[in-house]
Parts: sequence; C-alpha cells; structure tokens
Amino acid sequence: MRTLFKNEKDFAALILRLGFGFLIVFGHGLGKLQMLLAGDIQFPALFGISPTINLILAMLAEFVAGIMVLIGLRTRLASIPLMITMAVAAFIVHASDPLFAAAAAGGASKEFALLFLLGFAGTFFLGSGKYSVDAVAGRR
Repeated sequence: MRTLFKNEKDFAALILRLGFGFLIVFGHGLGKLQMLLAGDIQFPALFGISPTINLILAMLAEFVAGIMVLIGLRTRLASIPLMITMAVAAFIVHASDPLFAAAAAGGASKEFALLFLLGFAGTFFLGSGKYSVDAVAGRR
C-alpha cells in the first residue's frame, strides 16, 4: 500500500490541475473569449474599469492562465490571476447572491466561484507536480 501512494502529491496536483483547469477553460474562459471576439460585450464594469477591459482580464485569467494550469506550465504563477478572478467573482460580482446554488433557486450564487478559488489555491500550494510540462522541461 505504501508504494501505491508514493507519488500522492503528484497525483493530487495532476487531478486538481486537470479538473479545475479543464472546467475553467472550457466552462468559462472559452465563452469569454468568444464574447470578446464577437464584440458582444456583456460584462460588468468593476473598479472603475470598462466592461471590455474587465472581460479581457477575466478571459486572460480563465482561458490563458487556465490552459497553463491544465498543462502544468508555471502552475503557481498561473494560479494567482485565477484566484484573484474567483475572489472578485465571489465577493464583488456575487456579493448580494446567496452562498449556495441550491438556495439561489436557479439564480446566481457564490458557491462555484468559491469552489474554483479553493481549487486554484490548491494548485498554487501543490505546484504542477511531476506529471506536467514544467517537470518535462525541468523547471519544477
């Protein structure tokens, strides 16, 4: 049993990276990229910044940094904009929404942003692991 869990941190890093990276890239980032390319900007203006700039920043975090996390390229660095984006989503964009999706009755909630925030905090602290581009390139 000991040998089965010899690389548990590397497997944990792989599972977190693949799961959260895939979900953020294809569940959120790709949609923002398509919205940006179509020119149909439907995004909030936050911190006195225009909706277009906010959309670009969120797309860069969710799509570009998300791909970096997914493949394990500079995972710790790429996790930072993702954590910031998810914190803004949870505590600013969804500030008045309920915590749990079940309580939202089909509306918005903080739950998913917080789950992503926790997942990317995990990738930040674990790093990319040995099953990653960083490990193959010798940068781990």
